[in-house]
Amino acid sequence: MELLSKTEYKVAEHVTRGLSEKEIAAQMFISPKTVHNHTYNIRKKWNARSAVDICRMFILRLDNPRQFFATIICLTIQFHVIFNGEEMDLRRPVRTSVRVRSGRKNKD
Repeated sequence: MELLSKTEYKVAEHVTRGLSEKEIAAQMFISPKTVHNHTYNIRKKWNARSAVDICRMFILRLDNPRQFFATIICLTIQFHVIFNGEEMDLRRPVRTSVRVRSGRKNKD
């Protein structure tokens, strides 16, 4: 498999993060057509058929893929807690009793 250019590597990284071609173009300050051409070249070089294949190959080429998967698992748990938090009571319970102030009362 061929090595990617620096720009193709950055595009592959953004694809792995789940960004669309328009979002990648906006972040990299290039045309969406240029991003499309880069993804086409990546697919050709890596013999990938889809963005999923690009993601898989990008992750497997990392120095430490286990660290990447550990991060994804943590993010998935956080995502679950954030969006399913209505079902979980994560906050302290609301006080229902009336607070009585201690100390001297003004006798004016």
